[in-house]
Amino acid sequence: MATDERIKELMESQLQWSGSWDDIDADYPLLEKQVIDSLGMIKLISLLEEEFDIEIEDDDVVPGNFRTIGRIATLVDSKAG
Repeated sequence: MATDERIKELMESQLQWSGSWDDIDADYPLLEKQVIDSLGMIKLISLLEEEFDIEIEDDDVVPGNFRTIGRIATLVDSKAG
């Protein structure tokens, strides 16, 4: 399974969001559409670190890295590589 698909499944099962997960693809603006907020981002980072056995540094926690699932996947892949 591709990294972006795993991330979407992880988010869907672990994060609360009132919208439809069917609308979300790799380029959906997560922050702009409030799919994740600051608390959700903290939870997501923890989930990503556990699921992918990576460490996300404080310097990595910038809006650009969490704007879309595609951007998150790129970050995860760079940490796992």
